[in-house]
Amino acid sequence: MVVKRGFVEIADGQVHYRHAGKKDSKRPLVMLHPGPTSSHAIVPLMERLAAHRWMVAPDLMGMGDSDGPAENNPDMGYFAEAVIRFLDKMGITEFDLWGSMTGAHCSIETSLRYPDRVKRLYIEMVNDYDPVTRDALQHHHAPKITLDQIGSQINLLWHLARDQHVFFPWFERDAAHRRTTGLPTADQLHEKTVELLKACRTYHHALNAALHYETGDKLRGVQVPVFGPEWFKKYLPNTTVRGANCVGPSTAKPEDVDAAAKEIMRHLTV
Repeated sequence: MVVKRGFVEIADGQVHYRHAGKKDSKRPLVMLHPGPTSSHAIVPLMERLAAHRWMVAPDLMGMGDSDGPAENNPDMGYFAEAVIRFLDKMGITEFDLWGSMTGAHCSIETSLRYPDRVKRLYIEMVNDYDPVTRDALQHHHAPKITLDQIGSQINLLWHLARDQHVFFPWFERDAAHRRTTGLPTADQLHEKTVELLKACRTYHHALNAALHYETGDKLRGVQVPVFGPEWFKKYLPNTTVRGANCVGPSTAKPEDVDAAAKEIMRHLTV
């Protein structure tokens, strides 16, 4: 099924979004994408879910084709409130909420602030980093991009997009930090880089808000039903542990996206 696109105007600026599936009386599934790109990253997952749910996936403010944040140094609360302003304009009051990585942090914060509107929270992927890794990520993972007349930003963002698949963290390029998953296709890397380039002036705001988000402590206060990784139980004992997950569906293997879609529908059937 075709994934369509649109824009909505909120007080902060224009929000770009993707949507798929049939808009009907069923509760919609709102999907908040991983960083550092946009809702483009979850298109393959949306295509597989479109037969079951109406899905709405905004680009977080400052990412993809959405305008940059209307605040300086915004925290995750800002992004959560912007999502709600977008949903208000869409006429969506109650919804299930899916999030991955940056979108997972935003989903958790949205659920905390609006437990009357979020009916179920499904976290595809988010990590519980040790203090050393977290400190390194906060300082180096999402650099503010400086534009110049020789296009060095193009080279930097190409390597950011590519090296995330080769090293973790992507900026630690030695054998000790090498990943074994291999590279996506040339087309997939190109599309990922283009999404980064479009938002190169503002993409870092949401990523840095996520990296400074106190995920564990925030989870303790979530009141809605949660489906997530095993480590959530440390903070939220009543978490339902989900099975298969998919990081970056736009660059994942088709069979991994298939498995993730089946797991989502196993928990979020309406």
